[in-house]
Amino acid sequence: MVQKQWLNLYLFDINNFSIYKILYYLSGLVVPILVIINSLNNFTYYKFINHKKNNNNYEISGKVLFLIIFIVSITLSILVTQYFFINLNIFLNFFNIKKDYSVLFDIDKQILIVLTIAVFLLFKKTKLFIKKFILINFCIFSIITWYSQINNYFLIDMVPSYIYKFGNINFININFLLAIETVFYLWSYISYSSYLSDWNVPKPYKKEITPLLNIFMFYFLIILYYSILVK
Repeated sequence: MVQKQWLNLYLFDINNFSIYKILYYLSGLVVPILVIINSLNNFTYYKFINHKKNNNNYEISGKVLFLIIFIVSITLSILVTQYFFINLNIFLNFFNIKKDYSVLFDIDKQILIVLTIAVFLLFKKTKLFIKKFILINFCIFSIITWYSQINNYFLIDMVPSYIYKFGNINFININFLLAIETVFYLWSYISYSSYLSDWNVPKPYKKEITPLLNIFMFYFLIILYYSILVK
């Protein structure tokens, strides 16, 4: 299957420099590094306001809290699992590794991994490890994509068709990370301090929603950057 070319900068003559070519080569290494640094500094170690008990602020508890915890943790676990397996598939195909790892892609194995990640999210250290692991995946995904486009390799056969149909491969990478960052923030709030052990999660203040806006703004700029390269 032939990938629809989203960018033809690598087809230009080596002496034919342009702002778009410079942006393209910068996007290979500089942009992923900036994304990782910003994510670690601003979207990983969240600190929220300590809500005082009995301050008449609405608290979520009981069955409603259980449902929210289940939905958020499983959603985050599924996103992490899917992102990992997409990267694994790309990595194995890119380096032409012939050994059969198809057993890893069985649905029962993926369900087990989803449940395992959901459990790990309950603990602060493993939660942060998962976040850093995702950023490493993002970096690998970005570099392989960048290298492949420069050398006219096609990655469409390495990405599930039900995912690739939503856009070009750089947008898939960014949007996956955006979705994970968003749900990770929600989970960070739910699991903050002693909320889970107390089985009470207070309604967030307006200023505690600001990080979500920052996440969307930052990744909107990254998507805009890649959109410029597409043109």
